[in-house]
Amino acid sequence: MNMDYSVILPAYNEAATIERAIRETAAVFDPLKKEYVIIVVDDGSRDATAQLAAALASEIPAVRLLQHAANAGKGTAVRTGVLEAQGDLLLFLDCDLATHPREAPAFIAKMGESDIVIGSRRVAGAVIAKAQPWYRSLSGRAINFFVRHFLKLPHHDTQCGFKMFRRAAAQDIFKDASPSRWTFDAEILLRAYAAGYRVGELPVTWSNGETSRVKTGEVLSDLRRLLRLKNKLNK
Repeated sequence: MNMDYSVILPAYNEAATIERAIRETAAVFDPLKKEYVIIVVDDGSRDATAQLAAALASEIPAVRLLQHAANAGKGTAVRTGVLEAQGDLLLFLDCDLATHPREAPAFIAKMGESDIVIGSRRVAGAVIAKAQPWYRSLSGRAINFFVRHFLKLPHHDTQCGFKMFRRAAAQDIFKDASPSRWTFDAEILLRAYAAGYRVGELPVTWSNGETSRVKTGEVLSDLRRLLRLKNKLNK
């Protein structure tokens, strides 16, 4: 069966959110009258995430569960979903629905002129329904400064967890990626621009989730790795 859309939900200890994420994603894609699959990638969860997703798969035929034996990080979970996906268009989003899947139709329309469309909380038209704590907002702005001024990516928000790809572009970008736990978004954009893909950007409505697990030490290490990658790709 040919698939039109694949939606990837990277999930680590998301027992409290996974059912809502699956049901509300299905509620958005069902009315589109296209073939779609919701790929839940359980990233070595220690709670009931996998069991809940498996139970929903028996109820909702579009759901497919993939599992990592151990926690490998969000970027690796997304990569697993991307490489297994069959849809013409791929979307990944966070299980806390910080950006709701109802944004997807606008992204689908934008794909007519893009290979990748990224959600942004910092362009005209974006709405912050529930703000981050000040310290997370400050760290996010520091990351965005680094991305724009050192990596030379032309975006004010690379970290929003809502991105859509043409499948061929996504699988080309992710096949050689070694995604980190948090800054993998910047890595895939570096690879996308190096490969000549067209990247669009759309404003989203965003609400701060409660499931972020960012560690400052990881971020600093990842930023150094991104600089090395940029230099390698530009040779």
